[in-house]
Amino acid sequence: MDLSGYGELLRDPRIRRLFFVAFFARMPPLAAPLAFTLHVVKDLDGTYAQAGVVAAASTVGAGLGMPWRGRRVDQVGLRRAVVPSVVAVGLLYPVAAVAPFWLLVPVAFVMGVFFIPVFSIMRQSLSVMVPEGRRRTAFSADSVLTEASFIVGPALAVVLVTQVGAAWALAFIGLCEVLAGCVLLWLDPPTRTPADPDEAVVADPAAAKEPWLSVPVGFLFLVSGGAVVALYSTDLGVIATLEEAHRTGAIALVYGVWGGASLLGGLVYGALQSSIRPSYLMLALGLTTIPVGLSHSVWMLTLAVIPTGVLCAPTLTAASEWIAKLTPESRRGEAMGWMGSSHTAAAAVSAPLIGVAIDGIGPWAAFAAGGAVAVAIALAVLAGQAVPRLRAAPTSR
Repeated sequence: MDLSGYGELLRDPRIRRLFFVAFFARMPPLAAPLAFTLHVVKDLDGTYAQAGVVAAASTVGAGLGMPWRGRRVDQVGLRRAVVPSVVAVGLLYPVAAVAPFWLLVPVAFVMGVFFIPVFSIMRQSLSVMVPEGRRRTAFSADSVLTEASFIVGPALAVVLVTQVGAAWALAFIGLCEVLAGCVLLWLDPPTRTPADPDEAVVADPAAAKEPWLSVPVGFLFLVSGGAVVALYSTDLGVIATLEEAHRTGAIALVYGVWGGASLLGGLVYGALQSSIRPSYLMLALGLTTIPVGLSHSVWMLTLAVIPTGVLCAPTLTAASEWIAKLTPESRRGEAMGWMGSSHTAAAAVSAPLIGVAIDGIGPWAAFAAGGAVAVAIALAVLAGQAVPRLRAAPTSR
């Protein structure tokens, strides 16, 4: 394990600036789901199943929008692709803050379509700015910063919801997301390797038809989606468990420890000399998620999320690393967009089902269901990879 690679990355001022901007740009969208959930349950007197419907609408929209936005980044560059997102976010968050439930669902869908794809932009930019041999370290550092944003974002949402209410919290989160998007537009990180320093981004019809989707890449999308099912079940399960115990104020503590564990896992994974197969990591993630539902106190819950947190960043980092390796640069934005779609599709399917499980059985069912689905997907992927004609080359598993 070698940590010196992180130092080499941070000595590059371009990468330092990109990490700094991404840290703040991710906080609003990471805070929004918690604020939306509490807005539906508290302000609109809804159920967790209804909150899951709102989350599903947003994630379906994002699942449809992210490949399109990723392809637009490939074709016209970051600024022209992201400006519509910044405008849409600025208009829709205030509407969401005052909308009744029947209107909140379509608003959430449109918000998802125009979601600012910070994750895919970061991975695409890092894959251009960093040599292939250092991508694991770069992607791990990005995952670490994502977890740092995850620690701060939901904690900020809890503070805002408890102090000013969920509706005002949503409006403030929207304002922060607009500001973050504007800073990202100003920074304008590279998303393609130019042949000439003065070369502009030009759509290449031949590059647009270059194949990129393969069975190994499809397996990686399944791994990404399965990991999100486990993470989303933990997310909703933690909220429901603490809400049932009338300990909503402890959400920030549990999320902070969960995110801190993932931060540590990401640091360790990025310092490893070789990759771990993503399907193995997701299998472990699912197995550690299931027993979290046995927790009966704040401290038990806080300790129980540590193992699943440690596996969070490495699982998503490993999948991103190999998607970047297996796809051509000219289609990488679209590929990363589809990876984001695998995340959102998994969340869209799992959110209402987990909400029904919580309402009908109890908070513990969220952890059991999400962990079991992740385990099943991991085993299916491992079985598929065992078939010789479906298996990737040894270096791309």
